Amino acid sequence: MTKDSISWIIVNNSLKLTTKNLIRGNKFYNEKIIFSNDQEYRVWKPYKSKLAAAILNGLEILPIIEKSRILYLGASQGITASHVSDMIGPEGVIYAVEHSHETAKKLQEEVTSKRKNIKPIIMDVAKPSQYQIIDRKVDVVYVDLDQPNEMEIAILNCKMHLRVGGYLLFMVKTRSVDEYQ
Repeated sequence: MTKDSISWIIVNNSLKLTTKNLIRGNKFYNEKIIFSNDQEYRVWKPYKSKLAAAILNGLEILPIIEKSRILYLGASQGITASHVSDMIGPEGVIYAVEHSHETAKKLQEEVTSKRKNIKPIIMDVAKPSQYQIIDRKVDVVYVDLDQPNEMEIAILNCKMHLRVGGYLLFMVKTRSVDEYQ
């Protein structure tokens, strides 16, 4: 079954969420590769990605489609970004912002060096006016931060880079939920 740019494939009597591999033959975090109808799919593990977990739990609106332009705040090592890269295809683009130089180095070495539709931005997410690489508004701002002022950062980035009618996908860390209760 296919919905937009993701597929559900039965493997060993279990339904698995997958994305069609944009870079055939490449894996990024030891995910399982499945071949079906002469296509290669990467199994998307929900315990490695909050977006995968949201999809598996019935996310109703998924605005990430082929050719989308995404501003990804907190790209980390690129697990979710690599699957989003599959979803948007070669004509889409992800501006992957990561402030940690150590994490960004791994992101560049393992993901963005192979996936040309991911453009790394190694910079403070709280300074969106300095993202010189972004040439026009994005369709989606995807936020997966671990900062106390993450909502303010998200709003600032949306005001500067999100097109009118675009989407904000805000991933909340469980620790963040616990802190506010």
